Amino acid sequence: MKKEQKVTLWKAFRKINSYIMECCSAYYMSFNLVGALHGFLFGISIIVTQFVFDQVAELAQGQGMIWGAVRAILVFAFILTLKEIINGVHNFQAGMLENRVSGFIKKVITEKATKLNPILFEDSKVLDEINKAAKAAEVAPMMVMDVITMFTFYLAYVLVTASYLYSLSPILLWSIPLAFVPKLISTLTKATLYSKLEEKSAPIRREYEFYEQAMTDRQFFKETRLLGVFKHFNKKYLSTIKLLNRETWRTDARSATIDLIMSVLTVAGYLGILYLLFANLQAGIISIGAFAAVFGGVTNLIDIMEEIISNSNDVSESMGKVSFLIRFFDLPEKGGEEKEVNWSGDIEFDKVSFEYPNAPKKSLNDLTLTIKAGETIAIVGENGSGKTTLSKVLMGIYEPTSGSVIVDGEDVSKIVLASRFKGISAVFQDFQKYQLTLKENVELADMYATDSIDLVMKEAGVLLEDETYPEGIETMLSREFDGIDLSGGQWQRVAIARGLYRPHDLIILDEPTAAIDPIEENRLYEKFMQIVADKTAVIITHRLASTRLADRIIVMDNGKIVEDGTHQSLLYQNGLYAKMFKAQEKWYVAE
Repeated sequence: MKKEQKVTLWKAFRKINSYIMECCSAYYMSFNLVGALHGFLFGISIIVTQFVFDQVAELAQGQGMIWGAVRAILVFAFILTLKEIINGVHNFQAGMLENRVSGFIKKVITEKATKLNPILFEDSKVLDEINKAAKAAEVAPMMVMDVITMFTFYLAYVLVTASYLYSLSPILLWSIPLAFVPKLISTLTKATLYSKLEEKSAPIRREYEFYEQAMTDRQFFKETRLLGVFKHFNKKYLSTIKLLNRETWRTDARSATIDLIMSVLTVAGYLGILYLLFANLQAGIISIGAFAAVFGGVTNLIDIMEEIISNSNDVSESMGKVSFLIRFFDLPEKGGEEKEVNWSGDIEFDKVSFEYPNAPKKSLNDLTLTIKAGETIAIVGENGSGKTTLSKVLMGIYEPTSGSVIVDGEDVSKIVLASRFKGISAVFQDFQKYQLTLKENVELADMYATDSIDLVMKEAGVLLEDETYPEGIETMLSREFDGIDLSGGQWQRVAIARGLYRPHDLIILDEPTAAIDPIEENRLYEKFMQIVADKTAVIITHRLASTRLADRIIVMDNGKIVEDGTHQSLLYQNGLYAKMFKAQEKWYVAE
């Protein structure tokens, strides 16, 4: 993956802000208006404080009316009450907005991932980017809200306060920079620290998440315990956690040092503000009430500036993560035309080569092949010969490194993935076991179909009347959700039923019967040949007993086609196929 350009705060803000507007624009505008009102009331409370102190001071000197003091106190109480109410509303809106937008951005990440060239998922750097993007989705909304709050709540507060200080004495405006500048410097310095931390953390985080999964996930549990390697993974897990903690501690220590230095400067600024106040009081420029209001407000002002800086720190820290989210969104998408692919036509591989990222050699090497419409071919070969890679290039999951795949005269590399996948079905050896009901597991293949699934269940050997499925088609296939679990062979039949249920002109079976006994496998293949009699089918298998049912057999070795013919013709050639078949012959009853 090429080196990415640096992501600026402005670019990140614009991108995430656009998602917030798309997700909940009316709610977002309300949040901003309430924030501005909150900041305005905060500033007004200082002015009202002076009003109260001046009225009380005049009353104490016998120059004022008691009603004036009472009125001032009532106004002050009203402003404080209203300020607290608005504060509660503002905080509530922030929490709701953060949750809604975070979920929305995670949805956008998922949609983006479906548009990427699938080969990118073989690149560890891209996997790091995806991991960092998912983490950033949790902090991105708050980062934008922190920035926008500076221009609503804090700006409104600072403008009201600055106007008030200027009306008392222009020199008092120095109060704001004296309280603000030191921490601002620390914020700008710390942004780089946390960006570098996230760069180092993502690959470490992916590593410890895998070790954690190896120890606790149901998929690994039995083998991990059987092999007695729990302690091995636990040691690696603790080691990566320790490494991550060490990197985090170093960054936090540097950040704390910067904060300490700037806090000392802030205290010096605080003393400077007090000196300005005292000098203006002595000169008769401000009243006792103004002195008391500003003196009391100085702490409030410093607290507000601390909040601004804290938010800025959060923005800086979040920016280190959000920059990776923006970089993920900037990854090139797999484009092309939106048009139908006629998978019922001829399929041609024209000098196709394919190489995985960082692989020592090509998985497919200058491969030329024609699959006739309605033909059933079997692809065989030893491990690593390129069988599964050929099927993935055929389906368009991977693009050829060179050469092209032509379907009914059309180069499919020019067609978008979503359109390319229509009309194709596949059953993979590493099929998914969805924790859903039996019916849902099959209907995932075509969510909008109205056809009954009973027929494909029967064709795939899923016996609904079997006691295995106590609730029939509505049986939950997950012990974790109060259902049942299936054997490997039973799960494989469900996967085959799912593949058959999807509308298709081309179907690919990649080792679909590895967990099924040979006799049942032969029955399934015979039934399968009847089902796909008028369709194009590709069968990838290590077991050669059922390859005799195919129209042609393709033998692969080191990414090339080394033999091509029928079962009998390949036996007659006495080449690699004949050698493989004879090695397996003893597994099966002679015909």
